[in-house]
Amino acid sequence: MTSSGWSSEPPRSGPRGVSLGLKVALGLLALPLALWLFLTGQSKAVETQAWPVIRKVAQRLQSDTEAGRLYRANPALARVYPSEEAFLDQVRAHRAQFASLPDLAPGPDRYECFAGPNGFRASLQGSGGWWATFEVRQNILLEKVPGEGVLRLSFSPAKEPNGRERRALRRARAEADWQRYREICALLASETGTRTLWRQEPGLRPAFSDEGALLAFAAEVRPRLEPLPEATGMRMRRQVQRGPQDETVRLGYPFPGGTLTAIWSGGQLTGLEFAPR
Repeated sequence: MTSSGWSSEPPRSGPRGVSLGLKVALGLLALPLALWLFLTGQSKAVETQAWPVIRKVAQRLQSDTEAGRLYRANPALARVYPSEEAFLDQVRAHRAQFASLPDLAPGPDRYECFAGPNGFRASLQGSGGWWATFEVRQNILLEKVPGEGVLRLSFSPAKEPNGRERRALRRARAEADWQRYREICALLASETGTRTLWRQEPGLRPAFSDEGALLAFAAEVRPRLEPLPEATGMRMRRQVQRGPQDETVRLGYPFPGGTLTAIWSGGQLTGLEFAPR
């Protein structure tokens, strides 16, 4: 009997496809990348649109009527300018410097823009040397931006530091405060050094009635102090409180026997505190 055209052999199994679980896992891993690409692209688009928006805002500043409408349409401006007249006073003083902005954004020496997916913050130097800072945002998902989205419009004689520069400045200030703190501890380590500290720091007079009070304080804390690292102490506790006139800095370091805190107000050493363990 002749064999039929159909093979009697069992069919061979082909290569197995990717499992559903692996597909789901790969899809979940791809989501953050897709979101990052979307947000990056959106930020680039906002950065491109920033300069035309700044030009339109600058045009509106050229008359009191339009500048007043800008103020009333953006309630966030009231955080800096308590009244429309206060806003107009600043605008009148600086509008001429931003009257004729070019079609294309200036170079980085006069213009700086940091954009996100729903807004930007930009600094622009005017023809007279003053800087204008613009902060504009738009609605996104559940975030509702008040008014037309102009959150800030201010003028200053110098460009405000950007985020990277502010972080570097904070690090430099913290390092400088740490070195001053180390010098204070070194002086407190001896009676002669404590007397020198009393002469060098007249701001300590309200905290210590006389030199003897500071000497007694140093004698009490001296046994509990120990050498400090040269670099900024990772365990240091630094607090900055800014007031209307100056700022107060409190810097403490937890020694095994307690925490010694130095206090500066307006850059002057005004207090020393010790909290024993």
